[in-house]
Amino acid sequence: MKRDKDMLLNIKKKLKELLPFEKVSFQAEPQIGQFRPDFIASIYLKNEHFKLLGEIIEKDSSSLFRKSISQLKYFVNQEPKYVPILISNYFSPKKQEYCKKNEINFLDLSGNVYLKYNNIYIEKIGFANQYQERRKGRNPFSDKASFMLRLMLKEDKIWGVRELGEKVGINAGYVSRMFRELEKLNYLVRKSGKGELIHRKELIDDWVRLYDYRKNIENKYFCLAKGPEELFEKLKNLKIPNEVEYALGYHAGAHLISRHAIFNEVHVYVSNKISFNFFVKEMKLKRVDRGANVILLFPYYKHSVFFNRQKIRNLWIVSDVQLYLDLYKYPLRGLEQAEHLYEKRLKKLIEAN
Repeated sequence: MKRDKDMLLNIKKKLKELLPFEKVSFQAEPQIGQFRPDFIASIYLKNEHFKLLGEIIEKDSSSLFRKSISQLKYFVNQEPKYVPILISNYFSPKKQEYCKKNEINFLDLSGNVYLKYNNIYIEKIGFANQYQERRKGRNPFSDKASFMLRLMLKEDKIWGVRELGEKVGINAGYVSRMFRELEKLNYLVRKSGKGELIHRKELIDDWVRLYDYRKNIENKYFCLAKGPEELFEKLKNLKIPNEVEYALGYHAGAHLISRHAIFNEVHVYVSNKISFNFFVKEMKLKRVDRGANVILLFPYYKHSVFFNRQKIRNLWIVSDVQLYLDLYKYPLRGLEQAEHLYEKRLKKLIEAN
């Protein structure tokens, strides 16, 4: 990939700023046999002279991160005279540890750096991300775009642009743009003009990292009931009209699908004020600040949250993917339940390929 000249100049500058080298000679996009790294930096420090071979990750993608590490490891195994280093705007603590585990040096433009070679050991970490990515209209994890991901994760096949667009009710031009973005993030490959998801585990990892359940709007209520099971029975006994769209989420939804963690609050997604008012009235809910056992949610994902919802025990529940997104960072045993759900339900779906 052709690298931006300004970024290469910035990397050269950061190498000099963050690493105490006496001299740095920088070569962008060299050709070494069949391999074309992003740069080679000849380093001089006291009695040491070595060559850093660098790969640059410009997009925040776990798939690109793993791919770049594999490329560096493969090349330096063939050419051990080079010292591998990975460059990006920011490496999270988790990615920093992964680099160390794989014996890959790293430097990010936010100030974190790790270099281990012969008698040289440099480590400066703990700096926050100075380059928060703003995805806006090209975000494949947005409400609208996630319709595509939800269907492509559920149905493991090669999708045509128009076919996928018709299935999820999105115009072909938008699908095509999202295909290009997913390609750049190394989550999609083209086959005869069609698209297939790849590296699905890394994709779901990136999605859950960027998703924030706190963006759902909570409305806390108390309903006279001995516990969640009695609340489920109350919901089942309601005569819910067709115009009332809802789905259980968080622990309540996960409990009905794959029971694991103990919980007290029943979260119910509602699509609009009509649905909201129906449950308040029919369940005789009382608004409270403390001691809530029913939480009505206006979803952050206003449309896609109900996509692929499922019916269990005559109650609507959001999809397994949505449950995983909501639970992963939820403080009250959420991660525990999310991991259980992944092992029991999602693993065979996500890691099938």
